[in-house]
Amino acid sequence: MRRSVVKGSTGITHKAMPALVAKMHDLLSEHVFVPSMRLRRLIKPGQRPAIRAYYAGMRFRRETADWSEERKRQWILERLRFVVRRAARETLYYSELFKRTGFDPDVDFSFDDFARLPILEREEMRQAGRELVSCVVPANLLRKDATGGSTGVPTEVWKGPEEIGWGESAIDYFMERIEVPVGARTAYFWGHNLDPVARDSWRARLYDFQMNVRWFDCFRLSPEVLNRYHHEFESWRPACIIAYASALGSLAEHVIDCGYHPNYPAKCFVTGAEKLMPKHREMIERAFSCPVHERYGGRDVGMIGFQLEPASTLDYTIDWANVLIEPETSDAVSSILVTKLHADGMPMIRYRVGDLGRFPEGSRPGYPTFALREVLGREMDRIWLPEGRWVHSVELPHLMKDHPVREWMLFQRADYSVEVRIVTANGFGQRNRDEILSTLRSNLPGVRVTLEEVNEIPRTQANKLRPVVSEIERVKAGSLQK
Repeated sequence: MRRSVVKGSTGITHKAMPALVAKMHDLLSEHVFVPSMRLRRLIKPGQRPAIRAYYAGMRFRRETADWSEERKRQWILERLRFVVRRAARETLYYSELFKRTGFDPDVDFSFDDFARLPILEREEMRQAGRELVSCVVPANLLRKDATGGSTGVPTEVWKGPEEIGWGESAIDYFMERIEVPVGARTAYFWGHNLDPVARDSWRARLYDFQMNVRWFDCFRLSPEVLNRYHHEFESWRPACIIAYASALGSLAEHVIDCGYHPNYPAKCFVTGAEKLMPKHREMIERAFSCPVHERYGGRDVGMIGFQLEPASTLDYTIDWANVLIEPETSDAVSSILVTKLHADGMPMIRYRVGDLGRFPEGSRPGYPTFALREVLGREMDRIWLPEGRWVHSVELPHLMKDHPVREWMLFQRADYSVEVRIVTANGFGQRNRDEILSTLRSNLPGVRVTLEEVNEIPRTQANKLRPVVSEIERVKAGSLQK
């Protein structure tokens, strides 16, 4: 006997019920669960300062959205003076640094004066330790955080409630700008470098339910796993998928290879954790026909910038209300320096994050920039030449853009030789191999270059893809002459 589809009195079929339930969950999360969670934080004394800072950050960003750049600069300068003076009063490190360098934080200094302050290096942060931590913020309100340690030892930072609140509001504000408010159905195609699947406690499950998020581990992928994720995304249809860039590229390739026509996400993708390669962006857009927003930041400094309108520009809009971003030099490509404007727990002034950026014309040290044209990658992602010069990965041509290659990495050994490791796609042949080797050899004179086809490219400790890894230490090259 053939089974007919049962309809209730409302005329809603069983097939439509999951979509209706998901929509109800969206409304409850956005208008009931999330506001209730924030209210509970306001009630708890230990969480009250951070949630108040969160609301202050959201309110300020909304109210200043239409400010001119000149007005923003004036506000940043006044805020910067406050930040520097607070650092001098509340930390031993900056009190001694300003005395040693003859910098008077109490005068109304200019951006040019600010540019003469020494750059804060990661190694100096490690050596300074508690001398960088505020003596005013109560210890029970400080939260310890650390980078993933992709290029060595993790960098530890201490965040106070003001920085925590402003950091949380940064993410929520920019997600709001792309019409994905907190509580909207969101999939995290993500992971954690220590324990990618540790979200099994009832507290974590309850939190995820209230926030309307689901987690999909991006650290352990295979065709079977990607296929399962695809069907779960099809069924749940999240508004947004927040993903590791290379993992999302793998999903897009799987969708294309299988001939799928996905109906997800409803709004967009947001990538982070690692640089979104042009090849992956093209593949994602082709597979899903929806916007791909890239965000840039780090656990040590929070969110820095966000691509708000990728269809028209891939520039990152800087979160200028929370961080001052400046170039180390006036060159178009320069090291990125960050000064936190709300770091109550551990001030970080002119901190070198370790990335190279392409800055807008006219950018100069000490002065805030409101956009980044491009984030080019880690400063140490470079190939050394025997005579002491080096070639940064961004100077190499778009090495694989015209070749059927899934992923690649340049690995340099201590003897200066370079091994190109590639994960090939269908159609890769001898012509591709010869062209890749020829291009690299012409850019790396005097260096032996070989090519090896591999099944996978190893990730860093934080599971990030680095295009260039060299065993040669920076000190071996002496003074840098590019």
